[in-house]
Amino acid sequence: MSEYELDMYPHESKVFYAEKHEDLWIEFVEQAVERAGFPELVDTMGISKAEFAEKIRQLD
Repeated sequence: MSEYELDMYPHESKVFYAEKHEDLWIEFVEQAVERAGFPELVDTMGISKAEFAEKIRQLD
């Protein structure tokens, strides 16, 4: 529990942890596309969820 900032107002914690959550997901996706062999997707701006899903389906 020492890793977490617990001395915040509820609205502050929502913003803080939402940003932390988003950062973790970005890091996860960047690592996933690297491992999948599509490092160019990291620099691709504006790719939609459907386009990303299609790239993942093409991995087979």
